[in-house]
Amino acid sequence: MPTPTRPGQNIPRRRRRKKKRLRFLIFNALIFSLIIGISAVGYASWRIDQAFDEMVIPSTEKVQVSKSAGAVKTVQAEAEQEEEKDTFSVLILGRDYRPETGTNLTDVMIVATIDKKNGKASMASIPRDTKVYFPEIDHRAKANEAFNLGEHLRKQEEAEGKQPTVDGSMLAKQMAEDVFDIPIDRFVVVDFESFKAIVDAVGGITVDVERDMIYNDPNDGTHINLRAGRQHLNGQNALNWVRHRKDDRGENFYSSDFDRNRRQKEAIKAIASELTSFKGATKLFDVMDAMADHIRTDLSKDELKSLFLSLRNFSLDGIQTLETPNVYWDSAELQTVIPKEDRQLIHEELQDVLEGKEKPE
Repeated sequence: MPTPTRPGQNIPRRRRRKKKRLRFLIFNALIFSLIIGISAVGYASWRIDQAFDEMVIPSTEKVQVSKSAGAVKTVQAEAEQEEEKDTFSVLILGRDYRPETGTNLTDVMIVATIDKKNGKASMASIPRDTKVYFPEIDHRAKANEAFNLGEHLRKQEEAEGKQPTVDGSMLAKQMAEDVFDIPIDRFVVVDFESFKAIVDAVGGITVDVERDMIYNDPNDGTHINLRAGRQHLNGQNALNWVRHRKDDRGENFYSSDFDRNRRQKEAIKAIASELTSFKGATKLFDVMDAMADHIRTDLSKDELKSLFLSLRNFSLDGIQTLETPNVYWDSAELQTVIPKEDRQLIHEELQDVLEGKEKPE
């Protein structure tokens, strides 16, 4: 009767050694991959952390206003930390700062309310020529002058040896609160160079250019030459599309504030679309570098990280752009007017996101 054999007894010793070497190589490859992965995540985290450090303004520079209490206070570095919220509001300012022409206006003003947990956001634009009352100067001025006015008052107080009680971001927030009657928690200031850099960093955006746009101004170097149709725009052309206002062919071809506001929100959605694609994910560091160079915000670094991590909850369907269809130009007062009913509807939509309300299906 043959002697029973144990499993593997008849397998040649050389083959068993090969299997051991193979398992050893596989094990080491997995360990090596894990180390590389951890290093990559660590490097990515470091790069993102560095970018956030650049974007966040120091806490000693922040100025807050409490309208309900009528008090203004400067927030020092040791100020108590606010509890992080799932919902918040932010004023996005597109700043056109050109020393050669003395321009320092925020022609792009978008109020956004964000629900990180549910992946919802609503955006509404404030037309540049909307007039708002500013108690600090005791008269009404255009909305796009708020940031510049606040910075002027801040510098004036500093020149007088006083602790600043106002700055550009504070007055801009105050203006936005007045327009849509919601509290503005944070602000983000983006210059036009940043917009171009971010669009280029994601590889351009695809949009529908609704009509031909032709405008040249040698004084500030503006040269716009776009043709109608769906197309992929680089940073400069995307900026030209968003900013187009006057046209060489006459007033019949001008863009209204309503047109510009709509394009601004479409551009943001187009950038978001590129960023959520695989191609956009591979350009993350380029985008972060562009943002670090040109964006300033009073969002804390922890808030930025939390918002960044919550991006996986968002989809384009969850980003709503709100319109003011009844807006009109008042030639007597030289201002853009948002009717009360439009303001109320936008207020309700923005407030719903702040309160985390779900839309009925």
